[in-house]
Amino acid sequence: MKTEDLISSLAADTAPSPAIAVETRLPGLLVLGLMVTALSFALVLGPRPDLASALANPMVLAKTLLPLLLAALALPLVLRDARPGARYGLPGTLIWAVPLAVLGLVVLAFLTVDPAERLRLFIGHSIPVCLPAITLLSLPMLAGLLVSLRRGAPVNPSRCGALAGLVAAGFATAIYSTFCIEDSPLFYGIWYSAGIGIATGLGALAGRHLLKW
Repeated sequence: MKTEDLISSLAADTAPSPAIAVETRLPGLLVLGLMVTALSFALVLGPRPDLASALANPMVLAKTLLPLLLAALALPLVLRDARPGARYGLPGTLIWAVPLAVLGLVVLAFLTVDPAERLRLFIGHSIPVCLPAITLLSLPMLAGLLVSLRRGAPVNPSRCGALAGLVAAGFATAIYSTFCIEDSPLFYGIWYSAGIGIATGLGALAGRHLLKW
């Protein structure tokens, strides 16, 4: 084959790159996982009866908006991590604002709450529900993300899986927060973060085995 013919053949190859394949598949599989999560939530837990009035309180609204923001910022990081050599850019910097905001809310609550109430608010009454619920609600979305990311080529599969877990956990936590009546940052700032950490760790473990190439 002549050199010119080889170049023409390569140029005519329109097979999508791994990155494009990931970006094509990921939204649909993520939405599918989100639908499974939302249906499971509706059947087992459901939103709290006073949700509309509760969300008028900024402290309550924060426990839903902050996980949503975390997921929104982690999502482009997952896509970029699936491409060898891609930079995280602005989302990689902005995402650190979420844990800083959570820390700020925890400190503010600690300083403004009656010292006799701090431990009660920290322990709450729903830890045995909170941690498993966030983890389990994350799994359908995490599965969808990992399936789509297998079309990519992440340099660090564990990190890419962890970011997928972070996306899934962010959305799952926001959904769970509409059920939870623990409205103090002393509770949700600590225990929601623990649930997100568990799901992120599961994503890292799964990514290590499923995303290597």
